[in-house]
Amino acid sequence: MLAGSLSAVQAETLTILHIGDQESWLISAQGNLRNDASQPISFYGGIDRLATVVANRKAAAPGTVLTLNAGDSFLPGPRLTASFANLATAHPDGGQDFYDAIANRRIGVDATTFGNHEFDLDNTGPVAARFAQVSGTTYLSVNLDFSVTPQFADLAAQGKVAASKVFTTAGGKKVGVIGVTTPLLPSISSPPAGIMKNWSAGNSELQNLQALLPLVQAEIDDLRNNQGVSVIVVMSHLQNAQNETGVMIPGLRGVDLVISGGGHELMTDSDDLLINSGVAPTYTQHPITALDAEGKAVPLVTGHFGNRYVGELRIDVDDSTGRVKGLLGSKMIRVSGAAADADAVTGDATIQAQVVQPVSSYIAALNAQVIGTTGVKLNGPTHVACSPAPCQYVAGVRNADTGLGNLVADAQRFAGKAEVAIQNGGGIRTSIAVPGNVTVGDTFNVLPFTNLVKRAPAMNAAQLKDLMEHSVAASTPTGSAQGRFAQVSGMQVVYDTTRTPRGTAVGSGDRIRRIVLDDGTVLVDNGQVVSPRVFSFATIDFTANGGDGYPFAANGVVFENNVNTITYQEALASFIRAPKAEGGLQRLNAADGDEITANMYGIENAFDRHGRLIDLAVAQSTPGIVINGTAGRDTLVGTAGDDVITGGAGADTLTGGAGGDRFVYTSVRDAGDTITDFTPYADKIDLSALLASLGVVGDGVASGHIGRVDVIGGVQLLIDTDGSAGPIAPRPLVLLKGLTAAQFVPGRDLIGNTAP
Repeated sequence: MLAGSLSAVQAETLTILHIGDQESWLISAQGNLRNDASQPISFYGGIDRLATVVANRKAAAPGTVLTLNAGDSFLPGPRLTASFANLATAHPDGGQDFYDAIANRRIGVDATTFGNHEFDLDNTGPVAARFAQVSGTTYLSVNLDFSVTPQFADLAAQGKVAASKVFTTAGGKKVGVIGVTTPLLPSISSPPAGIMKNWSAGNSELQNLQALLPLVQAEIDDLRNNQGVSVIVVMSHLQNAQNETGVMIPGLRGVDLVISGGGHELMTDSDDLLINSGVAPTYTQHPITALDAEGKAVPLVTGHFGNRYVGELRIDVDDSTGRVKGLLGSKMIRVSGAAADADAVTGDATIQAQVVQPVSSYIAALNAQVIGTTGVKLNGPTHVACSPAPCQYVAGVRNADTGLGNLVADAQRFAGKAEVAIQNGGGIRTSIAVPGNVTVGDTFNVLPFTNLVKRAPAMNAAQLKDLMEHSVAASTPTGSAQGRFAQVSGMQVVYDTTRTPRGTAVGSGDRIRRIVLDDGTVLVDNGQVVSPRVFSFATIDFTANGGDGYPFAANGVVFENNVNTITYQEALASFIRAPKAEGGLQRLNAADGDEITANMYGIENAFDRHGRLIDLAVAQSTPGIVINGTAGRDTLVGTAGDDVITGGAGADTLTGGAGGDRFVYTSVRDAGDTITDFTPYADKIDLSALLASLGVVGDGVASGHIGRVDVIGGVQLLIDTDGSAGPIAPRPLVLLKGLTAAQFVPGRDLIGNTAP
């Protein structure tokens, strides 16, 4: 809390209330639940409650009050979709309205900066311009060219979009507010072509940031020199407050205050109240400061995200000169509806009726929608330790890999367009207990938090090993449950919980013995990093920001400098619904069976040496048998052990059973089989003898001798005896039921011919 005292005769108080990154969090800070006892965070946030906090602070503030919004007023997703479904002709002009706009009109936002999310849907039409038109505020950006579309040009002529806006206080002082939009806009959103000023696709983000500074400075100078403005506020949506403190503020002069948006940082003073179950502060003071080009300390604030807090600054304005003398006070006010909180508020009744209730009803109906089916129970937090060792603990997401953990991690890898992904077990909150329909509501129950998917474009093996050392550092052979325990995608990790755990130092720990990427690249072997390979990586912002103690920062892992807008719940739902041709799970034909199949997402056995996560302290090999078919149409069934099955000639039906099974093909005469339960990470298709008979070295994929294609019911492996260059057409080799082409990875699931 900043404080000061001045004579009322000498100064005028200007109060600024700031919000930002509202992102359609209309119902609560949980997202889609409201006042649900199982989710304490659902008693916080909510646009109606934020409106009450703003109204209360306006009523209590001396002098002039400005309410400013740092951008991203809405976000594509189910809550925004409710507007398109219900409000297509609801605005008084007969056109599209938005629940987010209805609320902000009621709140009375004086100016808003264009963020990136305003443009997320502009590839389908001028959504950003329409929202600005009906928002009840003036949308600002000095580095956007509003002449590029007729809609924006019309709004500019009306003064509804502009580079800046001037306000006059009760005492006659002029306050200029300038908007700045992230130069990342073309790469992270879908704006109209040519809308960026002083921008080049060939520049780095830093170069484009530096290039826009002359635009901002020219606007500052014009406001001060030609329009009589004495107080300058720059409201910039640059995705990360460090862009303002490290680049923008040091490159400008004449700025009195910066309001940052896009980074979701939380700034609080020690006497500010935090949201229960919310995000920890990024900065433990509000505001922070940075030196401008003339060495003046410029305060910077940001408002977190999701209608969770309202920031307040009381500014001391000199009564004679109109210049800012300092700050009289600052506060970050949480938005609480929890009855036990002394600061709890009752939501604005109009917004409750016109926004919160209809959006909640829309979401409730959406949550009842079936998005797929599962053929198996999806095992989440069932973890139970045992004592003493040796014993068999109950496997769950905090002590072993499970089908549900694998599914969630795969969804993050899919959403992040990454090669590897991890999900902390503590973020998975319940199981899907029985086979059958999976609804959107199930995905919210499994993944209830507001965690966002984050992507690191480049990670190396040493970094990944250290992260995985942290994952299993507190794990034990008796299955102790650890929230940090990582469910993984895109790799197999072998570790030993009897060896030395990671300490506090990067690179310490000796538990991770082997890491192999799905494409077959061995990153770590016998505890040593053996590959220089660099790969992309995805996780949630909770762990990316150091949650559960994850040492991303200590390892120098750099995440993309933009807020990935998809929550891990939305990633899961989208993965299930995405077409299998795009790498998702959706089956459009009933004959395809379940989206979530037992052989891909069944409950893993933590006590065999198969799966994505293998603890050598407890895992054991289970010997199987050798089974050979005849030249006829055989039906062969393996044991619970590691079987070797050769169907031989004829179209055979093969079932491996549990364990790690090897299905052997020695000749093209073996083609035509069906394997009912091929399980990635456990089973193998052994084509070494078949490929050798064709004179092919390797797995035959690059040469076109082996292919794979989605068919009804599974993935069909194809054999082409003369490769892709020859005239002979490929023929079916074996159908793997219950899988998609994307789920069969040759580098992981196929044994090729290694003989020269």
